[in-house]
This record gives sequence, C-alpha cells and structure tokens, in this order.
Amino acid sequence: MKKQLCLIFILTFAFGKLMSQSETEQPLKFVPKELNISSSAVFELMGVTPSQIAKSSDVKDFKVDWSFKSWRLNPNIALQGQPIWELFYSRKSIEKYQKASWFGRTMASLDVSVGTVQNEQGDRRIGFGGKLNLYKSKDPMLQLRFFDETIRRFNEEISTNKAQIKELKSMLDTVKDVGMYRTLSAQLISLENERSDILSRQRDEVIGQSAAFSELNWNTSFIDIGGGSIYTYKTDSVGSLKKLSLNRNTGYSGWVSAGFGLGRKWLISGLARTLIYDEQINFTTLDTLTLEEFSRDTVIGNNLITLGLNIRYGSPYFNLFVEYYADLRMTNDKFDVVQSPPDMPPGQVVIGETVSWNVQPVHSITLGGDWRMGRNVMLNFGLRMEFDAKWNKQTFIPVTTLVCLMR
Repeated sequence: MKKQLCLIFILTFAFGKLMSQSETEQPLKFVPKELNISSSAVFELMGVTPSQIAKSSDVKDFKVDWSFKSWRLNPNIALQGQPIWELFYSRKSIEKYQKASWFGRTMASLDVSVGTVQNEQGDRRIGFGGKLNLYKSKDPMLQLRFFDETIRRFNEEISTNKAQIKELKSMLDTVKDVGMYRTLSAQLISLENERSDILSRQRDEVIGQSAAFSELNWNTSFIDIGGGSIYTYKTDSVGSLKKLSLNRNTGYSGWVSAGFGLGRKWLISGLARTLIYDEQINFTTLDTLTLEEFSRDTVIGNNLITLGLNIRYGSPYFNLFVEYYADLRMTNDKFDVVQSPPDMPPGQVVIGETVSWNVQPVHSITLGGDWRMGRNVMLNFGLRMEFDAKWNKQTFIPVTTLVCLMR
C-alpha cells in the first residue's frame, strides 16, 4: 500500500508538470512562486536538516532536497510537491486563488513529501510527511498593491496582440493573392514573436517584484501544522530491507510550528512536536534455581515530546540562526518497565545491568544558516551539538541540505 501511495504521489506531479509545459503560457498566470524556501516536512521529521524549526515556505513548485550528515555520498533524497495547488490553481490565473475561501487557500498550501536517508549505522529510513499553513501575516499572492498594475498593463498588451493576431488569421483565410499572403504571414510571425516577448518581460517583472516583496517580508509571521511517519529498517550488504527497528526512529508524528518577525532582519520561531512509537527493550533474566541466563525483550508504547526555539537573523538571501530543542520521553526509566515483564516464567529475575534500549540525545544546540545561491537553489548548513540529560556532550556533527526547485 505504501509503495502504491508513493507511486501515485510521483505520477500526480509528473502529470501536472507535463500538462503545464504542454499548454501555452497564459498572461493571467501571474504567480510569484519562490519567495521563501524551506526544507521538506519529511526531512525535518527525520532530523536530517540543519534547522528542525523551519520558516514557513511559499514554494509552489516541485522540489528536491538532498541531505548530507557525513562525508559519504549516501542517497539521501526527498521529493516534495503541492497536490492541491497543482490540481486546482497551478494553471489558473491568480484571481482564482485570491477569490478562494480561507479553507481553499489553506489547502493550496499543503506540501506533501516522501524521502529516504541512510543513517550512520547503515539503516535505511523511509518517511512520508506533509505540512499546512494556517496563518501567514503576508501572503504574497494576496498583496494586490504589488502586482495589480503589472497584471493590468500586461493584460492590455496581450489583449491587443491577440486581437491583431485574430484579425490577421481572418484575413489569411480569405486572401487569394500570393504576394499579399506572404506579407500577412510575415506579419503574423512577427506578432507571435511579439507575444513571446511580452510574456518574457512579464516573467522578468514578476521575478523583480517577487524579490522586492521577499526582501520586505521574508520573516513574515506564520502558523504551520504538519504530520508524518518514519520507518527504519535494518539492511544487508546489498541494501535490501530487513527487520523493522522498534525505537524512536520509527513512528508517527504531528507538530505545530509558529514564528513572528521583528523588523526586517529577525525571525523568532518555535516548535512543539509529538512522536508516537514502539520501543524495544532488551534484557537478560536469571533463573534463581538453576542460575541459567536467558536473553529476552519486551516492546512498550512510548511518546517523545520535542520542544524547540529558533532565532534567525539576516535576509532572504543569507541568514544565520541559533536553535535549541529538547527531546523528552514520556516513559524514561527502562528499569521500571522490565520489573514485571509479561510472559516471564516464575522464578526468574531481571539482571539490571543488562537492560538496554536505544539511547538518544536529550538536548541539542545548532548554529547554522541559509544561503540562497540562486532562484532555484538554496544551501542550508549547520553544526549540531547534542547532549544527554545531564548536559554531557555526545556528538558534534555537520549537517547540510541542498534544496532545488524543479522548473
């Protein structure tokens, strides 16, 4: 079932892109598509992005993310798209979006992503995620003062051009003189070239106005919600998926993130997330009569609460951030769980030193930033320091993601 959903996801956006490319570009399709770019929801959930508290995204294009947490070039990739936008708004004029209800515009912001990474232990992680924007203080496609004049001016130019083309085609249908036919044909070609030039100038102006709007509003206030699931599998030497890991790397999650801007340079955002998962605990029991030892395990339901704060400074083209978040297990004492494990024969006791489960950092501090390398490419980078519950340092790792818009 998961493979079928993944295939449907990919085919939906591939079909949408082919349709949009096959159609003649319309002058009313006035859409600034990439004012803010953030990482895909599935990568944020997996924790393989420099910042796990991302700013809200305005992307309205198919997107590919690559993540690097080591020097090895592992196939860590995520695909992201906007199914509601592609199906109902992508090939329409901006007026359709502007006249839509709050619910319609909210659903149009839905980002759906699927991704896979390989961790340092060689396990293959596969995940699905999505996020939805509930509130944005400045939606670029609703700011008519930025774009109305351009829409009106280019509509007038294209309408005049269309009328002239229609008149010439009508004349070509009735003209019988060969010389006149050639003259009218040359004029028709010239008008069609002029139409392409109008659309090209429109695109250039859209880019310029979008950049100006982004410069003023990249740190706009927002509220996003998201959810997803992750599955982590042990793999063999050829990469085949084997046993499903039962720890915090496999589970279902939901979260809310929000942020507000201060002036034109600062953005402060926060995250609250829950992860529901099954936790496997391994231990050894001792038979008090025979003194024989037995390897056993038990599985419990657990819940991980993540709380975080991110402070970002800069511009839409380059900014730096410092981020702190904490992962809090609801069931945190492994010894309490195995004091009376189910199905343990009478006369056996648990050897406390043998009780083990997946140990993960509790506190995390990241220093990093975003570099907008071009219209279609953004580099995210960070140095992450992870600590246990007593603030003893456990890891210090670089994390990098490369975000590419697929036009």
